[in-house]
Amino acid sequence: MRTQKLISAGFAIVALASASIPALAYNTWPDIDFEWYANVGKPFAQPVIVALAPREGYIVVPGRWENRGTHQVYIASHYVRDDYPQQLAVYNNPNGSTSYATGPLILRDRDGNIIPTQPDAYPVGSATR
Repeated sequence: MRTQKLISAGFAIVALASASIPALAYNTWPDIDFEWYANVGKPFAQPVIVALAPREGYIVVPGRWENRGTHQVYIASHYVRDDYPQQLAVYNNPNGSTSYATGPLILRDRDGNIIPTQPDAYPVGSATR
């Protein structure tokens, strides 16, 4: 009989504790502003996204975030002059006086052997020996 009263008292304590947990959880202290934590690091004002119309002779660069040191800066979308034909003409200059290429003219492996770059240097069946 004594054991039954002890078990009943245990169930009563557990029932009262489980009923009081939601009331205690509702009044949390200290009051934490979870929205503030979720927005840490976001800029205060969102940039206006502007889609630029295509323009003849220009390339549209979309807006983007860039890292500048320890902070981010928003770069708005803008136009860049399309000078690919002029750059290609300078690079392919036959007299070689002006060239934008900075790599080696002759490719070599680690032993100093020349690496051929022409497609005919590698026959079709050479890889299946």
